[in-house]
This record gives sequence, structure tokens and C-alpha cells, in this order.
Amino acid sequence: MQGLLGVSGGVVRVALVLGFLALSSQAFGQTLDPAVVVITAGDDATSGAAIRIDGAPSGNVPLRKTLDPGRHLVQVGKRGFVTYSNWVDLAAGQVLSIPVTLQPQAPKTGSLLITADVTGLPVLIDGQNRGGTPLVVDGLTEGEHVVEIESPGEGYQAFLKTVVIKADARTTVDATIRIAPELGSLRVIASVPGAIISLDGEDIGVAPAARAGLTPGEHLVMARATGYEPVEQSVTVIAGRERVVSLRFTTPATDTARILVRASVPEATVSIDGEDYGNPPITIEPAEPGTHSIVVRAPGYREVRRTCSVGPNRNCDIYAELNALGVPVRVEANVAGAQLFVDGEPSGPVPWEGDLPAGTHQLEVRADGYESHVEQIRLQKSSRLRVIQVIMSASAAAPVTSADRQKEAERADPLRNTVTHAGAPLPVGVVTLDISTGWPWLAQLGMRAGLTKFLDVGIYVASFGRLTDFWVSTKAGWKVSRNFSLGGDLQVGGGVGPAQRDQSGVRDPTNNFFLSLDAIFSLHFPPRGALSVWMAMDFNSDRWDFSGSNSDLLVTNSRQNLVRGRLGGSLEFVVTRKWNVWLEVEGIVAGQRRRVLGDVFGGGHPDAKVYGQLGATFKFGTPQGDR
Repeated sequence: MQGLLGVSGGVVRVALVLGFLALSSQAFGQTLDPAVVVITAGDDATSGAAIRIDGAPSGNVPLRKTLDPGRHLVQVGKRGFVTYSNWVDLAAGQVLSIPVTLQPQAPKTGSLLITADVTGLPVLIDGQNRGGTPLVVDGLTEGEHVVEIESPGEGYQAFLKTVVIKADARTTVDATIRIAPELGSLRVIASVPGAIISLDGEDIGVAPAARAGLTPGEHLVMARATGYEPVEQSVTVIAGRERVVSLRFTTPATDTARILVRASVPEATVSIDGEDYGNPPITIEPAEPGTHSIVVRAPGYREVRRTCSVGPNRNCDIYAELNALGVPVRVEANVAGAQLFVDGEPSGPVPWEGDLPAGTHQLEVRADGYESHVEQIRLQKSSRLRVIQVIMSASAAAPVTSADRQKEAERADPLRNTVTHAGAPLPVGVVTLDISTGWPWLAQLGMRAGLTKFLDVGIYVASFGRLTDFWVSTKAGWKVSRNFSLGGDLQVGGGVGPAQRDQSGVRDPTNNFFLSLDAIFSLHFPPRGALSVWMAMDFNSDRWDFSGSNSDLLVTNSRQNLVRGRLGGSLEFVVTRKWNVWLEVEGIVAGQRRRVLGDVFGGGHPDAKVYGQLGATFKFGTPQGDR
């Protein structure tokens, strides 16, 4: 029995050993049998993409790689595409094929805001119409894009700009389409002190009165003074220039009272004291003394209401400037407490909202410590609110004082800046009177007048006793800039003198003829004066019977003809608005001495060839614009 049990126990032990060996063999076989992963490209774009397995770089698509059985992370990536990422479970001996198709990444985009000083204009981005101004365009890809706004017609300009769009950001473009017109100014003087001046029906002050920022074209100026009939004149304002108008009262007012109503719109209707009188102009003469109510209306225009009183020596003259029904406008600024001025007139604090007549207006926003913002706007009839946003910059300059304004006014005054010896001609409408003394001319008097922008003329007389010359001068020139001018002066004339006696009796009178051409170059220092230099060529034909160093010694050839070169310069100072003083020095650099200029006072001194004049200039007239 014990033997049988022993045999059975041995058999069991052998079976256990064999089973253990079998299990060990199976486990050992699993570790030696790896898995294989095969990664292929589903399209051409995926081919060559980088592969990471369990975070480690493993090559590029396509790829065949042996891996240990178990769980692995497979990633496939390429610039511009969404990264493929997937977990796989691999069994021993398994071959797993993974086809990969990468999806393109969505492009990064930004947005674009386009504003312009004209609304409703079509905007093209990269040649594609995207809408009208103002406009916001979203979803634009990163990089450069071309923004184009076509010109709507005359008075406007096209806009073309390349902008760079950044991802998740907004780019702003502010386009200027409208071409701002250049404005003019007007100054009115009157023959009666204290006369009230009105411009286009609006009082602008007591004479002399001025108004800047005027649109070029026709304007009506009127002056009123007690005891005189009103005087009016139509004047044309020129862009970039100041017009000066002088109104003279000539007709005393009559005892008969009169009402005169005129309007800028001929189709308007005039109502006086509630009674319709028809279309302007309306004249009621004689008018009932007292105060009257006047209303001028026209379809599509804002009515004008005025009151005026008539009586002895007092008439009622009204010019109604009818403005088209306004366009709603709102003006905003980045500065608190700023003030708005429309066409030079204060309109109130900013933000400001109200109606403005259709047409062109000048807007100015002012604030202490900031640079004034000035812009021109053109309004078209519309019920849509026009919003104008103003960005003001801090001012680094000192505040403008009344003295600064006075200096600027002086620099812009054409009469004050007028000088007579420079290369530039006199301004149109300006007349000057020159008075001087010196050598050889002990007394000289001349008058010049501006004819055109490039031409003036003058007449002169000068004498030193022995000879008195008369000549005319024509100067053509060009004001190249505010501080430099050049010109040419042609002078033609002649003179006479008393007859000279010698031992044989009375001889022929002294006389001469001359022709001069000067080339002038000038530096201007407005409003202080100018420094000028010139080169000249002279021809002189003098009848003088005596020697150039002895006025008692006769010569055989009494007439002397000679050509000479002359070099000179002048320094002219502006003393007041109407008076200048000047010094002129010149010398002969080529040619002979003139006998007629020798031994004038005795002593045997010949012609010195060096001449000079000291003089003053009186300026008057009405200049037609700044030089």
C-alpha cells in the first residue's frame, strides 16, 4: 500500500513539474513574439508627415515599426494640418495597419474696419466688392490684403492701400476721399467810421471788418451808416487769397422810410407783418414807421425771420440767406470740455449734435492743451445721422497769445510785406512812392504799381543839377517762395541839363539817352523787409562837351557812348504797414567812367564809379492777394 502511495506521489510531482514547465514556456514565448504597426498615407498631403509613438520621434509616413505588445499612442503631424492622435492596443504577433489622412488646419483670421469721410462708397478688398463705407469685414486671413475705394467724381480722390491682417485682431483703415477746397478771406473798409459791415446778409462787425474761411466765389458785401444810404458791392473771393474791399458812402439818406427785402433763393416768398408780398426782391416805399416782422420762406429751406425798424433817416434793408434743411450731424472727441466751431462760429461743447445745412463746412474742435483739429466736411441732403469722431493730440507748443496772432496777421498782410527793390513785382493793386537822396542823384522821385502777379511798372525822375533824367521801368519777376524771389528790371529813359558856356559862347544843352537791364535776386524776411543783389548792363549816350575831370576843359568829341557792367545791392526795412526805408549801394565793375558825372562840384574829381541812395517808400492801394 505504501509502495502504491509512493508511486502515486511521484506521478503527481512529475505532473506538476511538467505543467510548470509548460506555463513557463508559454510565458517565455509571449515576450519573444512582438507586434508590428504599419502607418500609411491616405493622400499625398499626408505623405512625409512626422510620426511620434509614445511621444518619441519615430520617422515619417509611410512607416513599418515593431513594437512590444500592449497600449501605445500614435501621433502624425505636419505644418498646416491638424495632428492625428490615436491610442492602439497591440497583441503579441499582431500586424496593425493604420491609414492616416491629415485634415488641413482652419486658417487664422482677423477683421478689418474701413471708415471714410464720405459714406456709402463701395469698398473692394483684393478686387472683391465687400460693401459700402463705413464697413467691418470679418474672417480675413492673415497677411496682406489690398483695400480700394474708387473716387465718386470730381472733387474726390481714389483710395488704395495695402494692409496687413493679424490673427484675432482688428485692423483699422481711415480713408480720405474728399479733396478739401482751399478757402479765401475778405477785409472790408468804409469811408464812414463806425459803419456796420454785413456779408451775405450777416453782420460781421464795424469797419474795418474781416472774415476768413470763405468759400471761393461771389459774395455780397454791404455797409450801413447813420445818415447815409446803404452801400453794397459784389466781390469775388479767390481761394488762398485775401480780398480787400473799400466801400464809399456818397448818398445821404432821405426822409422817406423804405423796406427792401432780398433773398438768396429767387423762388422764396416774403411775408411782412403777416401779409404775403410774393417773390423777392420786395421794396415798400414809403414804409410805415415803426417795427416790422419779416419772414422769408422757400420749399426745402429753413425759413428766415427778422425784425427791423424804419423811420426818418432809417431804412430796413434785409438780405435773407436761406439754408437748405439741415443734415443731422454728431461730433465727438476724445477730450472732455472741447469746443466746436462751425465755419468759424462757436457752436458749443463737444459732444455736439444738431443740424447743418447741406454743402461744405469747416469744423474746428479746440481744447486747452491740445492741438486744434480742423477739417472740411461736405454734407449731402440725408436724414441719416452723420457721426464725426475727432482724435486730438496733446500740444507741446505754448498757447497762442494775442501778440502771436498779431505777428501772424502781419506776416500775412500783403501791403506790409511789399518791398520796392526786390525781384518780385508789387502785388496787384498796390502803388508805391519812392523818395530818396544820394549820389549821383541828389533828389529822386519814383512811383510804381502792380499790374499782374508777375509784372509791375514805374516812372521816375532824378536830378543832380547838371543833368535831370526821366525814365520808365518795367519789372517782371517771380516770388519763388515766401523768402526768395527773382526778377528782371528794364529801364529806358533820357535826360536834359542846362547849356554850358565856354570861351566861344553858349554850347548845346547837356542831354543823354540810356538803357539798363537788371537781374535781381532777393531774400525776404516778412514782415521785416528784404535783402536784394543785382547784376546789370547799362548803355549810356551822354552829350557833355567837357572833360570828365575838368568841367572847364572842352573835348573834341562831345558825345560819349559807353556800355558798362554794374553790381549792386539794397537793404529794405518795413517800418510800418505803409512806410519802408531803404539803402542802395552799387558800383561799376566793367566799363569806362562817365564824363558827365565827373567834376560836378569842382576839385577835378572824375566819376567815382560808386553810387548810393538812401530813401523812403510810401505804400498804398488795395492789394488783390498775398504775395
